[in-house]
Amino acid sequence: MVFHTLLYIYLFLPVTLFFYYISRKSLRNIILLLASLVFSAWFQVSLAAVLIGSIALNYVAGLAIGRAKDEKWRRLLFTMAVTANLALLGVYKYFSFLGATVSELISMAGFDPFIVAEFAMPIGISFYTFKALTYLISVKRREVPAQKNFIDLALYVALFPQLVAGPIDRYASLAPQLANPSPSIDRFASGIRQFILGLAKKVLIATPLALAADKIFDSPVAMLNAPVAWLGAILYMLQIYYDFAGYTDMAIGTGKMFGLQFAENFNFPYNARSVRDFWKRWHISLSTWLRDYLFLPLAYARSKKMVKEKYLHLKTDKWIYLYATLVTFVLCGLWHGAAWTFVLWGLFHGIMMVIEQFGFGRILKKAFKPLQHVYLLIFIALSWVLFRSPSVRDAFQFMGAMFGTGGQPEDIWLAAEYLDIRTTLVLMIGVLGSTRFFEYLANAFKSLMQSRIPIIRVAGTHAWYISGILFAMLAMALSMVYIIAETSMPFIYFKF
Repeated sequence: MVFHTLLYIYLFLPVTLFFYYISRKSLRNIILLLASLVFSAWFQVSLAAVLIGSIALNYVAGLAIGRAKDEKWRRLLFTMAVTANLALLGVYKYFSFLGATVSELISMAGFDPFIVAEFAMPIGISFYTFKALTYLISVKRREVPAQKNFIDLALYVALFPQLVAGPIDRYASLAPQLANPSPSIDRFASGIRQFILGLAKKVLIATPLALAADKIFDSPVAMLNAPVAWLGAILYMLQIYYDFAGYTDMAIGTGKMFGLQFAENFNFPYNARSVRDFWKRWHISLSTWLRDYLFLPLAYARSKKMVKEKYLHLKTDKWIYLYATLVTFVLCGLWHGAAWTFVLWGLFHGIMMVIEQFGFGRILKKAFKPLQHVYLLIFIALSWVLFRSPSVRDAFQFMGAMFGTGGQPEDIWLAAEYLDIRTTLVLMIGVLGSTRFFEYLANAFKSLMQSRIPIIRVAGTHAWYISGILFAMLAMALSMVYIIAETSMPFIYFKF
């Protein structure tokens, strides 16, 4: 079951909301937990057992860590719990990858390769494992007390809007909301609007872009030239943004309907002017998680010279910054997928972060702002090729085609063969929507609502609300048409 299906929109979500709101407050978390377990089991019952096992493990571990008075014993319990979580993630997500890598190395050495067993990966295991680790870290640091109520902890880990692809909310911010949610008519209405917006991003923008991008990426390099390859990279670049941002909007919108406020995950990432700025805007809940729970501990472990503001003095700690950054981004890439393409994707970003930090960033800031955007967009487009490609070889062949090594003449009109009227229109809307263009239009409407001239103020207010209602109705209707026609595609981040 996924968000952009009739089953979820017209059955699962309304039924869950109905029982949630007719139940006593003391039963609402139980209703949400049962709904979350059903949501998980819908993909595969046996794999839902892994989620329940993870919850039980972290419930017991949290209590043990919280009760431990001896600091050494506390650290030992914490290390054991983290190791168990990572082992669970490793078996299901990385065992086959590591086994295949070892088998290939053995084959290269002249020995017979072996067959590697493959495990079906539980849906959302990367996300709920990180949420569980957040809880354990918070308890270990004494930021929060250990959760004694099994239902409340289970709900934090398994909450169905966040189960599959986040956002990765911190335990300290979400647990108080789960204990005392704040539903209201305004928040419920805002949730519906955001859910519809996310649905439109996924179904009406990401899916058409995906269909066009797949045609290009699935074509042999001999059928490509530079304009076609760049078009494919741009299409995928927009596809993954609207796919993931659409999911996030639907997750946040669903949370608001239950009186919960989740963390925002995107802030116009393609408006960034550096890789560092990009990671402050893209998948924010993951990037801040990696900063706080991986990068900073790695840096602190190597350096005692970091100031209280958690900043490294590059003159004395530049090698520590390089080490911590590269390790963090390689693991970030590996978290996204068990393949060398993801490892190189993370390393690619880590290297550019280091280059920017060690001087290039200062040069970049002095450059013409449009050139800063061009630099960032070219880098991101190339990195997404690595992310999208099935192998490193395919990625570099596609990149080569982007720079003229394809098998077709460099005729820009060849790219037009991949663009019908619908795809062209969606591409234009997607480009504008990835900027603040529509936000500026909305602010222009709002300025009319604050006009000193009564008739303009009244007309602007009515136009704002009527246009909002009409847009939501149109977006929902069009999304339903595409869903019924079964032209929508799975979320990219479901496989992580």
